[in-house]
Amino acid sequence: MLTATSPIEASVGQRDPLMPTGFDCGAGLTKLCLSSNGKQILLRQPSKVLELKSPLLEELNSPEGGHFYYHSGDRSDLIKRQFLTGELVTWKASITHIKLSDDPALKAEYALHMVLGALASLPHRQQWKLFLVISTHSRKLFNDRLKQLLTGNHIVSFGGQNKPESKVTISLEAVVPEGAGSYSYTKRLNLLDSSTQVIAIDLGTSTVIPQVFDPGGKLIYHQPLEIGGCIDLLEAIACDVELLQYLGTGKAGNVELIRQGIEGGEFNYGSGKFNFRHLYARIVKTWLGHRLRLAFKTTQQWRDAAGSVVAWGGGTQMPGIARMLATQSVTAVPSGCWANAIGLQTIAAALLARRS
Repeated sequence: MLTATSPIEASVGQRDPLMPTGFDCGAGLTKLCLSSNGKQILLRQPSKVLELKSPLLEELNSPEGGHFYYHSGDRSDLIKRQFLTGELVTWKASITHIKLSDDPALKAEYALHMVLGALASLPHRQQWKLFLVISTHSRKLFNDRLKQLLTGNHIVSFGGQNKPESKVTISLEAVVPEGAGSYSYTKRLNLLDSSTQVIAIDLGTSTVIPQVFDPGGKLIYHQPLEIGGCIDLLEAIACDVELLQYLGTGKAGNVELIRQGIEGGEFNYGSGKFNFRHLYARIVKTWLGHRLRLAFKTTQQWRDAAGSVVAWGGGTQMPGIARMLATQSVTAVPSGCWANAIGLQTIAAALLARRS
């Protein structure tokens, strides 16, 4: 979890109990952005869910995952059931769990689970009132389903059945096209020309998605590449001969340990002495170059008219990526991992203000 006060955060009036909230339910990571007591709260967790069929031996806690028991509410199918989300799932059942990347429909079916799991990582509150804006790759397919599954009152306990109850009330105000939040965020940073067409490349955990917006910001093209996102880079490092020789087990390295090494900036593999900085430096060039070539090819017909070419998503925050993108005249959006969630919260705050 990252808590910060940001100059671009959306504020909420003290007399209005609703919290404008942006929810980016990605295939690899879900991000929730909300405002509380003048601070912007950013919550990230791996897009994984596990239903618990028996009590945990001990309570599990992580800033990137949660545990909730559903007592009662508008989701009658969840009553008296409990779930883990995010990093807690990886700890409890590293193989036998649901990954939202397995099927696009799962991002709708388990949207509420991911919202509740994110809230579980925060200090206890008796009541949450979320004024939610969410993005999806297909509003036609999932708009009604998302509203059905998310909207309403949900009485839960975070951390287990016997923990204090919380009432979570969700008003799903808008379902917007995927990338709408990132576009709004980038526009507020003055990193794109909204009077022209804009090409964006979303470098996500599981996917790479070229997108095109018309003058004014309407999405006119959105098509994931057939190759994967950051996970492909992590797996390439995990399977590198040099790392395999170091491990000496005949098995690939742990992708999660590689991710932690990259995000930490030290490139150390777990607690061992193997440093994979040189592997990353070699593999990342090929990884990014291949994806840029495909993204440029699929958006070629809009290149001449586009006033801006930008990139967002978690991949833009990996070491060296922004510099490599710049050599191809692509602007990396700062804090690209959070761009969509923060932008969605900004949209939620604007919609809420209009109702006041």
